[in-house]
Amino acid sequence: METIDIIYMLIALVLGAQICRLIPLVLPKTIISHPILQKLNRILPLIIMILLVLTSLALPKEGTGYTLLIAQVLALITVILSYHWFKNILISVSLGVLNVNLLIWLLG
Repeated sequence: METIDIIYMLIALVLGAQICRLIPLVLPKTIISHPILQKLNRILPLIIMILLVLTSLALPKEGTGYTLLIAQVLALITVILSYHWFKNILISVSLGVLNVNLLIWLLG
């Protein structure tokens, strides 16, 4: 990829992020307080997290890699349980990373 292409991509990313931040300031309050947008605002973070989790799992190919998948699923369960218990994202993610590495070490 050429340097100019990287610069164009960086400019597009910055403009896209800034436009997303400025739209709520410009739109009328009646549009922002619409029930569909309020529901989307509540459910969108969960959908994004589900997509990130599903795309991050290493699915086994041709009968190999099941130990990694098992370690990742057990680490995800650890993250969910620890977040439910501690209500702290930093602790939950740290325990998940620690758990997946320990499980890979133990199972591998």
